[in-house]
Order: sequence, then C-alpha cells, then structure tokens
Amino acid sequence: MVNLGERIRELRLSRNLTLKQVAEDTGLSVSFLSMVERNQVSISVDNLEKLARYYQVHMVYFFTEPNHNEVFIARHEELMRGKGRLGQSPAAVTLLTNQPNARMEPLLVHIGPGKEEPHFRQHQADVLIYVIQGSVRLASETGEEHSLEAGDLAYYINLPRRRIINASATEPATLLLITAPPTTTLEELLQARQGSWLMSNNSQH
Repeated sequence: MVNLGERIRELRLSRNLTLKQVAEDTGLSVSFLSMVERNQVSISVDNLEKLARYYQVHMVYFFTEPNHNEVFIARHEELMRGKGRLGQSPAAVTLLTNQPNARMEPLLVHIGPGKEEPHFRQHQADVLIYVIQGSVRLASETGEEHSLEAGDLAYYINLPRRRIINASATEPATLLLITAPPTTTLEELLQARQGSWLMSNNSQH
C-alpha cells in the first residue's frame, strides 16, 4: 500500500527543498507539512492539490507506485484494451507511466461512440494529442473546431480551453494526450488510485 506521507516527503527531497521553503511557497505551515510527511495528520484534497501543483505532478502520483524503468513501453494491444472499461461513461483515462521526476505526462484517453468530454478542460501547459484510432473533433470554448483522423496530431497551448468529441456514433476513439502534470477532481481522484479513471458528466477542470 502506498504511504502518502512518504511519497510527499520523497518529492520534496528529490527537489532538494526544505520544509520551510515548501511552506513559504505554498502557504502551508512547516508544522503541518512535517506532520503530513510523517502521516500524523490527514490532508484535504484542496491542500493535496496545492502540493501537486507545486511539485508539478498529477495527484494520481500520490496514490500509485512510481515507475522507475528507464524506458516505458506500451504495446498496441495494451493500449486498445482499455476501451472495454468505458461502459456508459463518456471517456476512460489512464496515466500510462508514473515517473517520479517526469516533466510530461502521457494519458491514454478512450472516448465512447457518439460521446465527448463533458466539459472544456484547461491544462496547465502545452498539450499534444495523437489520434491512435477513430476520428475526433477538437472543439474550443470559442467555437473553433478541428477534425482529426487516426494518425493525425494536434498541438496547442492551454487557452482557450478545449474538449474532445468522438466524431463517430458507432466506434470508440483512442488518443494519446501528452501534457505537463495537471490535477484532477475529487471524483476522478478516488478512481485514480489504480492509475486510471472514468470521466462522468459531473467531472470539471
């Protein structure tokens, strides 16, 4: 079982930071941070999110074992397997690898037939999307849309916010989305303990 306090402490030490530095930068007290790292006090989702943003990791990082392999490889059949998890959900998301000091985050996204991301999502950094299977529309909150087919790639900066729409009413779409580590909603976080989660119509970023 993952030790939350230990994971937070590892992050701080890997960045050569003192408790005082983290406290000054996040607004959390030194005593509170010390107790969190020693698992002597619980931490709220808001404060955990604050630390995730500060350390630039996905909140999933705190609940899954890190991947220390120098090279991560996912075979095509593995990537396609997640489509079966969709059910009635608009999309299923998997964090492909959880590297301790990663500066980018590869997310595998499956979107159901005729489905779309429920909300426009704002990432904290540049975003690259590669369509592995299917056809999608990349829609922005300003009304602009771009069509993408399997093999197509899109790159954009975080604003305006965008969401992905499956252009097919009969086939799921699979995409690789690479960005800097964002955070997630509480609902998604609870599912994300296994490194993957399902989007719901209530998920908001």
